[in-house]
Amino acid sequence: MELTDLFYITNALQLIAAIVASVHFKKYVHSHEKYFLFFLWFTVILDGFGAFLADVFHVNNWWLYNGFTIISFLFYFNWYYNILKRPNFKKAVVPFTVIFGIVALLSLFLDSWEQYHTYTFFAGAVFLLVLTIFHFHQLLNSNEVLIVKYKLSFWISTALLLFYMGMVPLFFLMEYTGIQLLSYIIILISLNLILYGCYIIGFLWTKKEYNRF
Repeated sequence: MELTDLFYITNALQLIAAIVASVHFKKYVHSHEKYFLFFLWFTVILDGFGAFLADVFHVNNWWLYNGFTIISFLFYFNWYYNILKRPNFKKAVVPFTVIFGIVALLSLFLDSWEQYHTYTFFAGAVFLLVLTIFHFHQLLNSNEVLIVKYKLSFWISTALLLFYMGMVPLFFLMEYTGIQLLSYIIILISLNLILYGCYIIGFLWTKKEYNRF
């Protein structure tokens, strides 16, 4: 197996998560988490298309992933805006989104589309980490704290927190220390295993009656 073939492990994880989300859709169909089903399938299709472009046509596909980065963070920001209930938490999503949008636009116009836009990623990741903390604060101070493991939103926030806490230093290592390709791929796959593993656990464990916010 070549090093680049290891990336298909991530594609497999995405596909499994999307299938599990589809099977258990009725558990969260009336919650804001229902949109994650469509987002997961969108991720599966886009990532598969990106791999196809790179492996079959040997096309630089960073432009595709730059677009996906913007879309994914905007999706997460919108989700948190809908599920955060404290006014100050909800209001914080707006400036986060605006600042992220400005950074993303500047990167689109000033940076090459043939490289990954790291500033866009860092801005989105930092703001998203703050929103996950807001959400955990909301959950821990709600009357559902004892059954939090059955809430899909808890597992999604856990997945995002762990994934981006790992991705931010990984990008730093890749950018400034020249981390070896194999090490980078192994760490990236491990983080994706955590991300989609938490998603899958959430879809399996969640109960319909606990997906109210």
